[in-house]
Amino acid sequence: MGARPNIDHLKESCGSNQLQDCFKYLFVQEWRENEDFIRYIGQKCANLEANIERRAQLIQEGESFGPFHNVALDAVECMGETQQREQDILAALMGVLDLAREGRTEKEHHVGLMVLKG
Repeated sequence: MGARPNIDHLKESCGSNQLQDCFKYLFVQEWRENEDFIRYIGQKCANLEANIERRAQLIQEGESFGPFHNVALDAVECMGETQQREQDILAALMGVLDLAREGRTEKEHHVGLMVLKG
């Protein structure tokens, strides 16, 4: 039998020589990592949403100064550019979050298969 360094490492990590145990361990680890990733990206999205909301209020207040306050006009323009960029980032992160959530079902299926085999 040839060397299988990845499988051997997996056997060592999970503490079993049984392939079903090794793969169950692997899939459970991947599921946990996916769940951690979902929580992390979810928190980043929530933080961005809060920043976007605060900036929208600042933009609205800044616009109330009128055309005679050059600094306020420049600041509102800069905040508007930042606002757009953060909205684009949020949309991209929401797409990533959707993919990770779809992966949740897949990973649960993988773990379930290994439980049934075990």
